Amino acid sequence: MSSSGSLSDEDIPDLISRVGDSNIADEDRDFDDEDQYVDSLQPALDLFSKKTFKTAEECIEHCRDVHGIDLNILKKRHSMDTFSFIRFINYLRTELPSPGFVMSLSSDSKWEDPKFMKPVIEDDPLLMYNLDDECDMFDDDEENGFEIDISRELNDQIENPHRSKSTSEGDRTVLETRLNEQIEELKRELEEKQVELGQCREDMLKMRSAAQSLFSGMEETGGKPTGGVVSVSEHKTVEQDSSYFESYAHYSIHYDMLSDRVRTESYRDAMLKNTERLTGSKVLDIGCGTGILSMFAAASGAATVVGVDCSEIIYQAMDIIRENKLTEKVTLVKGRLEETPLPEEKFDFIISEWMGYFLLFEGMLDSVISARDKYLAPGGMVLPNRCTISLLAISDTQRYNSLVGFWENVYGYKMSCMRNPILEEASVEVVPSSSTASDPATVLSLDLNTCSVEDTQFTSPFSLQISRDCDMTGILGYFDTFFDLPTPVMFSTGPHTVPTHWKQTVFYLPNPIPVKKGQILDCKIVCMRMETDARALKVALTVDKAVYKYTVD
Repeated sequence: MSSSGSLSDEDIPDLISRVGDSNIADEDRDFDDEDQYVDSLQPALDLFSKKTFKTAEECIEHCRDVHGIDLNILKKRHSMDTFSFIRFINYLRTELPSPGFVMSLSSDSKWEDPKFMKPVIEDDPLLMYNLDDECDMFDDDEENGFEIDISRELNDQIENPHRSKSTSEGDRTVLETRLNEQIEELKRELEEKQVELGQCREDMLKMRSAAQSLFSGMEETGGKPTGGVVSVSEHKTVEQDSSYFESYAHYSIHYDMLSDRVRTESYRDAMLKNTERLTGSKVLDIGCGTGILSMFAAASGAATVVGVDCSEIIYQAMDIIRENKLTEKVTLVKGRLEETPLPEEKFDFIISEWMGYFLLFEGMLDSVISARDKYLAPGGMVLPNRCTISLLAISDTQRYNSLVGFWENVYGYKMSCMRNPILEEASVEVVPSSSTASDPATVLSLDLNTCSVEDTQFTSPFSLQISRDCDMTGILGYFDTFFDLPTPVMFSTGPHTVPTHWKQTVFYLPNPIPVKKGQILDCKIVCMRMETDARALKVALTVDKAVYKYTVD
């Protein structure tokens, strides 16, 4: 790089062959040599995880199928040449943006900086991979796809006006024959694609039928699937679950949690106001993050505190423990709890902030239950020890119209097909208390000292007594958390209390339902885990015999 900061030709690594080189045939080279060359390349590292692949092609297919990142589409969208594609790959490896953010970019300004020409990974196979070469139907070297140079033929006719008419007609016949062959080949390919599309449609119908059967099966068995519930740790390996743990390596999420005073001060008060129970005890902190709960436990008189976390944030937490001179009491361990040996065999208290949206999203409760069964000493206690989920009706036509009705007129165009995806996904937001339209109904109560993983899937009938005349636009879900100690502490995530980072979970109705004050709605909820992602939830709500289905993911 020159002193001015610009790149000279010598600075640019020769990563991709020049135009035309790929078409030069070497008669002495055989396929075995090519295989040896591929095998000699280092593994291709995934752009959004630590997973590696033998070839760049496998890595690119993984990015497309798993992360939803199609490099072919992005290359065409941003008109990338060789060097802008190199900068793009190095930008992803340097800045580590989320897949959704990358696909939403409307310009290439993020990776225009020449600094991204420097490879992040030496001999990165992705930098040596040329996308879409095989997609050029009319390549110049193939003479317009028909192996006939049309321009040469036309020039020849101009220069030789007395050329034999039969010769030109013969060439035209050859050209037409080749063209017809191309058309027939395209027709065959189209027919094959139509067959594949039909098969995909059949598969989708089968999947939809299977999902409906699963919902029905849960209703018939009282919310307990006949095959049992597989815990997250059994459903996913650490590698498969890496994106979940990586999400907790970002500092912003810990800022959100620590600055949530309702959440953090409740845990602090539960321990500091019950020092007579914690003094001299052994405490296990599951998912310790920055170590704040471990430090509260130490301040409450615990003799030994062990914190466990699988996220990279654990290394910063270790520095925090040293900075606060608590290394004699607090020990932090990195790893998944179910697979990591701990320095103590039993603990008097297990404390964890495991709750997710709608309480059960993320499935971290599985690890708490596993630790309780393995590490909790006789007479010990899980903190918090009790949680409940409640539902109530809401009426907020302004919010409903801005979110759901928005698609009826988008700058003069109808986009009603977008309504269903919006409605099928539960919305996490802060709902003002003025929007509530019924009394709450508790649909789940968990005793953390005795519950099982199976209890995280449930069916519960409930009634909503309407509190005012209005148009009911949705059902709101929230949870309450309890520390039943000599000095009890609890907090709520409901709309009538100070908002928390969990907010509330709203299930919007396809169409508002007019209701009257005093009216009682007979309802039912079925909550289960998604088969494709054990951390996500599938929820079915029945309101006066009409069934609505949602995902929480």
